[in-house]
Amino acid sequence: MTKKNDTKETTQVRAVPLTLRAQSFLLKLKGCLDGLVDAYCSLTKIESVEARELVSKKAAGLMHRGQYGKAIDQYNKLVGMGKEDAGLYYNLGICCEREGMDAEAEEAYKKAFETDKNLTDALYRLGLMAIKNDDAKAAVKYLGTLARKDKDSFDIMYNLGVAYDKLKDYEKAADNFAKAAKIEPNYSKAHKRLGYTYEAMGRREDAMECFKKAMELEEI
Repeated sequence: MTKKNDTKETTQVRAVPLTLRAQSFLLKLKGCLDGLVDAYCSLTKIESVEARELVSKKAAGLMHRGQYGKAIDQYNKLVGMGKEDAGLYYNLGICCEREGMDAEAEEAYKKAFETDKNLTDALYRLGLMAIKNDDAKAAVKYLGTLARKDKDSFDIMYNLGVAYDKLKDYEKAADNFAKAAKIEPNYSKAHKRLGYTYEAMGRREDAMECFKKAMELEEI
């Protein structure tokens, strides 16, 4: 007599990977901490230095995680709490720019530079925004101020050239593109823009030399 083997169905429970569980826990913890910050600050006096520090850390964390809209709310809360800080306004400007709030970003960058004249990054961001928004005169104003202080910055010289090019002031555009190319001789983009500028000025041979240099650098 043959024995019947009892077959038992076993259900395998797939374990959640440790990394996913850790990430889930951290996200929940982060949410709890953000809530605790709000609760704590609501119970403290508005002028409390400790409360401002907590909100400042929360704003920085939100910004770091790419939650720019929420970070803007926290930075504005800090301003309402009386915190006047160039770095705060600069970060607020970055967040507003990421959210497409150009007018608010511009205002924040201006506040940042007014608060600390050494924060030249704010002027640089204003210059780039002006180029993007086709306000070449404003771009020349901001970037020109920086160029007088820092003559060895490729980014400043190159973008100042772009601004002058938009104004069709080709002499000044060529001058700044040439300076940029001298600072970073292996960057083909500067030679290319200088070539286009020379072409617009009718300096065809100079333009050809620039294009040739750009092609050599790009290994065409």
